[in-house]
Amino acid sequence: MHIHELADYCTFSEVAIGGTLPATEEYRSFLKRLHPKQILNMRITIPLYRVRYQYQTQRRNIRQSEKFFFATAGDHDDIALEVEIKLKDWFEDENRKRPYRAVSNVEILDIDRVAYATLPL
Repeated sequence: MHIHELADYCTFSEVAIGGTLPATEEYRSFLKRLHPKQILNMRITIPLYRVRYQYQTQRRNIRQSEKFFFATAGDHDDIALEVEIKLKDWFEDENRKRPYRAVSNVEILDIDRVAYATLPL
């Protein structure tokens, strides 16, 4: 992928004191003015994880399933916490949208790194 094309797909937040500021258009135009040889890292690698979990249906049946997760911060020790938060948020959202299919007692059984996605620039 060309660096100019990547800029079109990304949103940017500028680092500021106490947080970040939205700056997508500024950095998109900045990256489009750069020559590709001005970028040092020409590959972005993102680990892909398989998350196996179980849950209880409204009829009290136990089900197992899996989802896949692209880690945002690369390999790190807190991947289990990051996955747990994302899965919990996903189920809360689904339960809110479809209360007639609400599930409970979601438990992560296993988290395995299965692949690395590599995006060449």
